[in-house]
Amino acid sequence: MRRIFIVKSSTAFTAPIFNIRSLAGSSGRLDVICRCILNAFFIDRDVFRRNVVFYGVLEGPPDPPKTIVVDGFSIDNMVLDEVWVANVILNLMSGGSFKGFNILRMNFSSLVNSIRVSGAKLIYLHENGVPIDDYNFEIGFDYCFILGDQIGLDRDSEKLLDSMGVPRVSLGRISYLSSQCIWLVNNFMDMLGFE
Repeated sequence: MRRIFIVKSSTAFTAPIFNIRSLAGSSGRLDVICRCILNAFFIDRDVFRRNVVFYGVLEGPPDPPKTIVVDGFSIDNMVLDEVWVANVILNLMSGGSFKGFNILRMNFSSLVNSIRVSGAKLIYLHENGVPIDDYNFEIGFDYCFILGDQIGLDRDSEKLLDSMGVPRVSLGRISYLSSQCIWLVNNFMDMLGFE
């Protein structure tokens, strides 16, 4: 079954106007998205997860929204390097292509609704949610984990998820980085036996 991650960034730039050598300071924190992509797919430098789909919803200037899609089943080559990922995204935003990566004109609401309609179970990772150990994961379903960037999800996005009945699940009371949350979820799902 697939693991799906959605990370919504309110600040990441939506045009190829950033410097990949100074990513954190020139891209509206697109570096957060790049680190999340790496943690979604790599167990270590040599072991790559094929069963993951990652969506990075970018809402920063100058042309939001844009959604980066990375599909583990389709990727031929990926390097465990933040600058490499940023360069692929820069290329996509400039009209290029890279197998397994895509960029869509899709907002958060449309994306979440699309994934819900596909039958995947949605989970909002939130510090004040049900402890992940207590959540009843069911074998045989795709799971989609939704989280915010360094700022967190905005109130409108939270209201949307609440209106859809999306449960809040907690990884603990510590505020982890978005990329760390993804690593922890992958590790937890591995321990449960989800392939």
